[in-house]
Amino acid sequence: MIHLNSPEEVNRRQTGSSATTEAATALRRFSATPRASLFPVRPTATKKSIDDAFRGIDVVFSHQDASGHFGGDKTPSGVAFWLCELNQALLVLEESEAGAAYHAHVLELIPKIHRAAIWLALPKNQERLKTGDARTPNRLFFDALAYGTSGLLCKDESLTRLGRSFVESAQRLYRAEDGVFLEKGGHDSSYQAVSGWLLQVWVLFFPDPTLETVADKAALWVVDRIRSDGSVDASGNTRSGLGKEIWQGKAKEVNYREVLRCILYYAARKGDLHAMAAAGRLEVWLRQKT
Repeated sequence: MIHLNSPEEVNRRQTGSSATTEAATALRRFSATPRASLFPVRPTATKKSIDDAFRGIDVVFSHQDASGHFGGDKTPSGVAFWLCELNQALLVLEESEAGAAYHAHVLELIPKIHRAAIWLALPKNQERLKTGDARTPNRLFFDALAYGTSGLLCKDESLTRLGRSFVESAQRLYRAEDGVFLEKGGHDSSYQAVSGWLLQVWVLFFPDPTLETVADKAALWVVDRIRSDGSVDASGNTRSGLGKEIWQGKAKEVNYREVLRCILYYAARKGDLHAMAAAGRLEVWLRQKT
């Protein structure tokens, strides 16, 4: 099995507050192992769902060419997003109770992942990511994790170092006084949640006390955007929730589930009752909204 340094165990505090109890219930839906409790792919998933996921993964890699790319327009962003999400899932699966049953399949994927990561690490692709994502720290964290987690899976330290360089690029957009990662020059409650979530993922795989402090402050800013009714405060957002950006013909909305994910990661990592209560309010609001 792939060995990773485990974070501290989740501190599952109990409380009589209904909102906090709601969040605690959500946290208990994750499994007991540390990273598996924090990542979206869980060892408690059914065998069928894991098998279906691997069939989908295999279909994607059936389109990989000799260079490591997957065809199409040769832009690197899609590959970065794919590797970021795929590698997290595989690393967590390896640590989970289901890991042994799928270990051989994971090993078969590693050379293919390495080829994709090496393609992504070509100087021209690095430059396209750094230039294209220069004002969007959330995307720089996707890039960082694509490289960094590929380095973990493939035992390639050069990829891990490259991932760290993208984390450093994202940090240059960090406003230390309030914990905001500046998206196109200002704060955005939706994209801040993505940055806060992904930086928490980074410090789980690559422990760093300084970065952990940054991740905590970024996540707490998101926690404080949850109103008393559970909705997300989008006032002053630079990108989402106010019609400032259009994607596929529609105004970008706040991604409430990513906001919830960021807060749940923080609550699980730190045992923070204030964050758990905010997560509970948001989860109730989301259920009522949908």
